[in-house]
Amino acid sequence: MAADHHLRRHGRAEKSSPLQIVWQDRTGADKYVQGKTLDISPSGMRVELAEPIERGVYVTVQCPALGVHGRASVRSCSRKGMKYILGLEFSGGLEWKPKE
Repeated sequence: MAADHHLRRHGRAEKSSPLQIVWQDRTGADKYVQGKTLDISPSGMRVELAEPIERGVYVTVQCPALGVHGRASVRSCSRKGMKYILGLEFSGGLEWKPKE
């Protein structure tokens, strides 16, 4: 994991805030899931959800507490106990800016 840290463009801030993720499944049906953030950087975030989302899927993320509302792509998804940890990369100009 240490080697992976050096590949990151930005440092991450630990933040635990509720969020909602919306995406379309393979059939085109809208799916919604509530979760929480684990950490965030200007270019992405790590979140904990109750269900998996496939790598490469584009999602809409809404996290009012952190001022995030926009598109992201799923870069990783791994199971941790009964939950799933997803790595999201922001897209479409979305960028998180920490409050001063």
